[in-house]
Amino acid sequence: MFVSPEVRRTIRALSLACLLAAPIHSHAAQTEEDIQVKVARHGDTVAVHAQMSVPVDARQAYAVLTDYDHMRQFLPGLDESRILSRTKDSLLVRQAGKVRFGWFAVPFEYVRRVELYPDARLVSHIVSGSVKKGDVTTSLNALNGRTVITYDSEAVMGVWLPFGIGNAAIAAHVRQDLDSMRSEMLRRRQAAGAANAE
Repeated sequence: MFVSPEVRRTIRALSLACLLAAPIHSHAAQTEEDIQVKVARHGDTVAVHAQMSVPVDARQAYAVLTDYDHMRQFLPGLDESRILSRTKDSLLVRQAGKVRFGWFAVPFEYVRRVELYPDARLVSHIVSGSVKKGDVTTSLNALNGRTVITYDSEAVMGVWLPFGIGNAAIAAHVRQDLDSMRSEMLRRRQAAGAANAE
């Protein structure tokens, strides 16, 4: 039976969409309630607003968020993460790796400048790389013995994203990264507590 090239492309695209969706939603369900993520698109710009609460103090949370030289150890998908230079109030950071959407991986690499407001806020801007534009503000607020972390970003990708990667898939990826950050914060809090008990 003859199948036109257009139909074959549509079948491949739908198959990819199904593969992308399967592994992502299972992880998202685990963190849906306590890590809130909203994704919106405006033309080529992808805007993300996310928030989570972690039972650590702001100093501990900030230490993890700014530990770029060791971020490969606890953030999935990073092949490189290092501080290129630093001043009293800012860092120049290079990161590279892959963002996985199911079976598909999107490579990235960039250099960004991070403005430091200790234990309160991080503001970063992409200065070069595969992301055309990337502005991120991460805020930390103490509340009832916890730290509420709010993440706001606007990005314009410089790489092609395949059919089927929509807002839900992007939100799931952001949740996974935030969940990994939270796990590292909790691990360090526990390690500090054990050290103090000795």
